[in-house]
Amino acid sequence: MTERLYLKDPYLKSFRARVLEVRELEGKPAAILDRTAFYPEGGGQPGDRGTLGAATVIDTQERGGAVLHVLAGTIEPGEVAAQIDWPRRFDHMQQHHGQHLLSAAFDKLGAPTVSFHLGERTCTIDLDAPLGKVDAARAEALANESVWRDLPVIARDFAGDERARLPLRKEPVKGDRVVVVEGVDASPCGGTHPARTGEVGCIAVLKAQKWGEGKSRVEFACGARVVRLLHEASEVLGGAAEALKAAPAEVAQAAARVAVEAQARRKASDALLDELAQLEAVRLKAQGSPVVAKLGRGAAFARAVAQRIAQDGGTALLAAVEGGRAYLVFARPKDAPGVPMGALLKDALGVLGGKGGGGPDFAQGSGAPEKLDDALALAAHRLVHP
Repeated sequence: MTERLYLKDPYLKSFRARVLEVRELEGKPAAILDRTAFYPEGGGQPGDRGTLGAATVIDTQERGGAVLHVLAGTIEPGEVAAQIDWPRRFDHMQQHHGQHLLSAAFDKLGAPTVSFHLGERTCTIDLDAPLGKVDAARAEALANESVWRDLPVIARDFAGDERARLPLRKEPVKGDRVVVVEGVDASPCGGTHPARTGEVGCIAVLKAQKWGEGKSRVEFACGARVVRLLHEASEVLGGAAEALKAAPAEVAQAAARVAVEAQARRKASDALLDELAQLEAVRLKAQGSPVVAKLGRGAAFARAVAQRIAQDGGTALLAAVEGGRAYLVFARPKDAPGVPMGALLKDALGVLGGKGGGGPDFAQGSGAPEKLDDALALAAHRLVHP
């Protein structure tokens, strides 16, 4: 059985070990060592990465009690120098212990944690409480208070009466190891944690949302991730401020103003389109019914013209090409006799190899533009000669 060095010293960055066996995991070689500081994925914390001699460790997993160091290349049995990816490990220590402190805070506020995920960019915990009962701001404040008090973190095996005296936040899944911050939290855990809470740095709750029936999901980040996210947010805010010609503090107001102006322009544009469609409908209908035509202003315009012709008692078989795709819009007066527009469209789309649908009085669809003239001609013929 592999000696798990990370349990005694989560700060161990390099060590020497013997490769006892090389197995295969999901098509990749996976080494088993006599001793390891590599943490295998578990409890929401990803497996460590690093190197075994010249071989790159891309993941660490546990299967049947064996710690498997998944490699990018081959390795031979024997002694090797091992190195874990320390910046990544310490990041995981910050996120994982920050989660303990945040979950303890939520637990005190009546929202117990049911699961934890440590992602590449942010982390999440799922809470057994509806969103309306999740006080994220208060939990964040309580958790950061525990961080800034720089309390000692004890991570070891507890058994017997000593374990019975611990106010465990949750029942253990396996093993006797408990991570304890006196007066704050006691949680069974086999993960890697810092020696003091202050090393978490800070905890920022990013979002809380409903997650399933009667549950909530909280997204958060800790330590150096908070700094990176702050820089990202600052860059985004700066870019938005520059685009809006506003000070960063005034971006929200400027964006709201632009949205109102854009909505007003859309309404004006829609009104002009409707007016133009009405004029085009009058022009086309004067040529006789049915109106069979290709229009040059896109699908929305063709739809508006067809609907206007139908409202004025005519039948329209219209087409337009937009974005390299052909659009068909067929319309007639409500409850008019004759071949249903949906049936005509189906035949025409068969020529275009397209998709669409509709009912007796209105139908629309799109397809490849190469045979658009043939599709319109077929629809016009079927209308007159059903």
